[in-house]
This record gives sequence, C-alpha cells and structure tokens, in this order.
Amino acid sequence: MKVVGINLKKLREKQGLTLRGLAKQVNVSASFISQIEQCKAAPSLVTIKEIAGALLTTVGTLLGEDLSPEKHVLLKKNQRRAIKKIGNGISMEILTEPDLNKHMEVLLFFLKKGATSGVKMYQHFGQEFVLVQKGKLEITLNEKIYNLDEADSLYFNSGIPHSFRNKNNGVTEVLWVITPPSF
Repeated sequence: MKVVGINLKKLREKQGLTLRGLAKQVNVSASFISQIEQCKAAPSLVTIKEIAGALLTTVGTLLGEDLSPEKHVLLKKNQRRAIKKIGNGISMEILTEPDLNKHMEVLLFFLKKGATSGVKMYQHFGQEFVLVQKGKLEITLNEKIYNLDEADSLYFNSGIPHSFRNKNNGVTEVLWVITPPSF
C-alpha cells in the first residue's frame, strides 16, 4: 500500500488540499490521512474510493495503475495486476488492461474469513454485477441483506448504500463488474 500513500500525497498537494481539508471531505481524521501518506496505515476499500472521489481521480490512479497506450484484449493470468491488501483481509486482481475508454471494470476479489467492506455502507454512481465463484458472500443494500452462495449473482445500482462481507469459513472468491470504472 506504499504506492497509495505516495500517490495520495502527490495528488492532495497538487490540488492544494490540506490534510484537514481532505480528511473533512472523506469523513476521517487528518492524522489517519497522514498515516496513509506515511504508509503507516492501510485504508479500507471504502475509504480508498472516498479519497479517490474527493481527489477527483480513480482508485486505479491511487493504486499506481499505469495507463499504457497499447490496448490488449487478452490478459493472461500471470499478467493480472494484483492488489494484495485492500482493507483487512481483502485482496483483488484487476482482470482488464488499463484503458481510459473502457466502460466497465472487471475485478476478482479474494475475501478471507470475516473480511468486510467496512463498518459503514457506501454508495457511488454506477452499477455493479457480482458473481460468487467460491464461498459465501453477504451483500447489504440499504437495509436488505442478500446471502449469495457459490454461483449466485446479484446486479444492483451503486447509488444504493451497500456493504459486503465474507460469510464463509474460508476464502470467498467473487467476480465483480463495476461500471463506470473506478479502479
């Protein structure tokens, strides 16, 4: 997560935002933003998305996704960009090449036992499609809880406050498609 801290600080300073100013927009403490920038704290996926939104950028930019002028339609498993730790117990792989013109982001999430998107629900513009490939996933949309087993899928408007957590005793693998891209 070192690259997140470096990119966060660079973007924040470029936009003339103080630690307090950004923290207020994201609803966290200035010291937490400082700890992220110093690579002493790892923000949750929700917090990373909120920071990206406040900085008018994408999660991919914060994560150091390089935009290549070459477009590749085939991406081999060993070529995937892996994000090893997003929050507590969550990692993911980005299943597409970087492209400013793409209209969806395809991700493969790996959630360890007890992993969650965070204590608070989040929302953003767009739509999402989720397919559980292995394990069990609980997704909350507003106050309604959906329990997804292996091979179950869910499609929803991202503007609905939502959260998720692993309901499996082991690792849960989830194919997640988000439009528009935010990673």
